[in-house]
Amino acid sequence: GKLIELVYSGSPVDEEMNKQLIEDFKAARKEAGDPNTYEITYEQHGPDKVDSEVIDWGVGPDVYEFTSDKLAILYSKGALAKVSGQYKKFIDEELNYFGQVCATFNDTYYAYPYTGDNTYYLQYDSSVISAEQAKSMKGVLDAAHAAGMKVGYNLGEGFWGAGAMFTFGADFDITFTEDGNIASVAADFNSEKGLKAAKAILEIINHPAFVNTADVPTASTELAATIGGTWNIPAIKQFYGENYACAVMPTVTVDGETKNLGAFLGGKLLGVNPQRAAGDSDRLLAAHELAKFLSDYDCQMKRFKANNVAPCNLDAAAEEEVLANANVQVLIAHAQYAHAQTAVPANYWSAPATLVAAIKENLASE
Repeated sequence: GKLIELVYSGSPVDEEMNKQLIEDFKAARKEAGDPNTYEITYEQHGPDKVDSEVIDWGVGPDVYEFTSDKLAILYSKGALAKVSGQYKKFIDEELNYFGQVCATFNDTYYAYPYTGDNTYYLQYDSSVISAEQAKSMKGVLDAAHAAGMKVGYNLGEGFWGAGAMFTFGADFDITFTEDGNIASVAADFNSEKGLKAAKAILEIINHPAFVNTADVPTASTELAATIGGTWNIPAIKQFYGENYACAVMPTVTVDGETKNLGAFLGGKLLGVNPQRAAGDSDRLLAAHELAKFLSDYDCQMKRFKANNVAPCNLDAAAEEEVLANANVQVLIAHAQYAHAQTAVPANYWSAPATLVAAIKENLASE
C-alpha cells in the first residue's frame, strides 16, 4: 500500500463532526481490505464561501463542501470532476431527485449531494403566535405586534428576498454553453406576477413588527418569530425552548390572490477537485471514494442526529425518526413549492437589496 494525502475543506462549525466522519472513512477503507494509508487534512471554508476563498485550485482542497448555487461557478473554474461509472450509479440509485437536480450541470453529475435542506421557513414562539396565526404573514406580524414583539425576515438579502419574488409564479430560466458560461437567461420578474410579489414585500416591510434580519433570536431582539435558516434550527430551538414551533412559509394575499411566500431550497454538495490530483489517479480515486462515503446513508444519518439536517439519501430520508421530526415534516411540505437553488443569473443576489432599498426610499419620500 501507499500513503495517500488528501485535503478536505468544510464548515468551521461542523469541523468536529466532519473529522469524526473522516476517521470513519479511514476505518471503513481498512475494513474493506484497502492496503493504502490515508492522511486527510482539514481546511476551514464555509460551503457558501469556498468558491471565493480558494484562489488557486491547483493547491486547493481535494474534496470540499459547497452550496448548490455555486455549481456553475466552480465548474467554470475547472474545480469539479465529473461523476461517472459506479459513482454516478450511486447518485442515480441512492439519492433523491432533489439532490440529483442540485448535482447536475449540462445533464451531467459534477458533485455528491449530502443534504437537501438549505432553506428557511417560519420558526416561532407558540406562546405568542398560534398555529392558525402562523398560516399567514399578516397573522404572524399582527400577533407579534400585539405582544409588543418583532418578526425577523431577511428580505434585503438575495437568498430571502429573491425567494420571495417567486411567490406569484415569476421565475427565470438559464441555459449554459459547454464551457460553463451563460448562453441565455429568460425571466419574467417585470410582469404582473413579479409586481404582485413586490407588493407583498412592500406590505411586509411596512409592518411595524418587521425587522430585516436572519439572526438567531436573542432576549434583546424580542423576536416572536423568524423566517429562520435551517442551519440555525438547533440555536432557535434552544432559544424558544418548549414553545418552539415551525411551519411552512406563511401566505400573503395580493389583489385577492393568496399564495405561500416563495423560498429557495438548496442542497449542500461535495465536490472533487481534479486539479489537486493532477495526474495522480490514486489520489483522484481516493477523493471520489471519500466524497461518496460522506454522502452515503450512515453519514447523512449522523448529520441528521447531530444537527437536524434533512438527508437526501433515500433510505435515510425514509427512516421513522427522520419522518417523525417536525422540521423534516415542514421541509417535505415546503419542498413542494420551494425553488431549487441551482445556478442563478448575474446580479440576481443583489437585486432584492436594490428593490428593498427602493421600496424604503419611496416610503421615506412619501
